[in-house]
Amino acid sequence: MSHYRSDARALARTALIAHLRFADFTAPKVWPGVVDADSLPVIGVLTPQDSSRMETMTSTERKTLMQVAVRRKGGENVEDILDEDSEVIEAVVLAALRAQNRFCFLRETSVVSNTDGVQNVGTLVMTFEITTVRPEASLPVAP
Repeated sequence: MSHYRSDARALARTALIAHLRFADFTAPKVWPGVVDADSLPVIGVLTPQDSSRMETMTSTERKTLMQVAVRRKGGENVEDILDEDSEVIEAVVLAALRAQNRFCFLRETSVVSNTDGVQNVGTLVMTFEITTVRPEASLPVAP
């Protein structure tokens, strides 16, 4: 059985790369941070933060932040294209996670554009919050 954060990333990544809009994107399992222009467009899914609070004596409520990052080349309309990407990403991610009965909502979106010296490069980062109630972690009972 895989970890719940791994499952969430896999669900989102699989749903996103299956969508026609992102069919020609590179989708690494680990976001490389620095991406050269020849590798664009790229889409990544990461879970940089997870908080926990006691729900009952045997369960915890987890709030996992999952980010979807897109980096693409474009002209002066690169931010407009990223805005369109964001609508598709929000719909795809919410549908994929909610289909698995996970409470999920879009928490924040940021768009940054700059130039690589030749053309504009835009980066979109969307942060989703996924809330789950999980059994408290425990070690197996030794025989």
